[in-house]
Amino acid sequence: MRRDRRLRPPKQRHPPRRGEPDAPPSLIELERFDQASLHQWLSAKSHLDAVQRALYFELEPLRQTRGPALLDALRSAALASYQFEGWGRILDYRYGMEPLSAAGSLKGIGGRFNIGADLSPGSFTAFPVLYIAEDYQTAFAERFGIAVDGKIGALTALEIVLRAPSSFVHVRLRGLVENVIDVGDLESLKPTAGILREFTMPKVVLQTARKLGLRQAPWLIRSPLTLQRQLLHPNWRMVPQQFDLPSNSQIFGRLALAAGLHGIVYTSTKSDGRRCLALFPQNWAGGGSFIEVTDAVPEGAKLTRLDGNTSSAV
Repeated sequence: MRRDRRLRPPKQRHPPRRGEPDAPPSLIELERFDQASLHQWLSAKSHLDAVQRALYFELEPLRQTRGPALLDALRSAALASYQFEGWGRILDYRYGMEPLSAAGSLKGIGGRFNIGADLSPGSFTAFPVLYIAEDYQTAFAERFGIAVDGKIGALTALEIVLRAPSSFVHVRLRGLVENVIDVGDLESLKPTAGILREFTMPKVVLQTARKLGLRQAPWLIRSPLTLQRQLLHPNWRMVPQQFDLPSNSQIFGRLALAAGLHGIVYTSTKSDGRRCLALFPQNWAGGGSFIEVTDAVPEGAKLTRLDGNTSSAV
């Protein structure tokens, strides 16, 4: 018997409810720019660049004029010696044959207390620093910017930094550093802050700040606490990365090097209360400062000890 094949209307498909898997993604407009607003942003950026450049280059003559006093202030606050045992540093596996080389600190903008080769090379002279940390956890956090047991969601620290344990090495160190300043101690910063307190805000900075609509011009350092906060600022990279100028901590490192200091003790901003050392082996000639690797090293490894006789190899 033949069935009656009548055309049936298609089933009506209801629009997917919000949250259903097959719902098409919606477009969310975050921000809208027109020609006028873009011009306003570019103008503000130009003024902000001018403020930062004025701050550095207008204050630099003051630092030069007061240079001898600043260097004497740093020397007067230095500790006679600082001994350490069981400290360490992390370096890429490919550089494991030279565990005490400071060459890596010259890359890019440099480190917290040194100027790198890419930081406006026509204006600033790069110089190396050997960075070490109190323990493995601090060395890891300083090297990769995250705690060794840190996680974001389901990702581990090594997955976040795209590293395998075999791609880097940790070496343990011991040593003694003479003529070192501890910037974690406010008393040691008082002589330097006392000189910086005499600096006056350049008029061109005030004028440019007004163009930006800033109610208050950038602060100058007036106290040991303000100086310490600048030296240990978690976001010290902002100025060199955005404005191609040294950060305050890099300027301090340059002064410490010029003062003949052998190193800077400072508190890690990435590991609670743990300490780090920024070392200037180029200043060790004729002194008693030394640092050496305490772990067994591969045959043929170089730069496993630095002292007053070998520091020039850095």
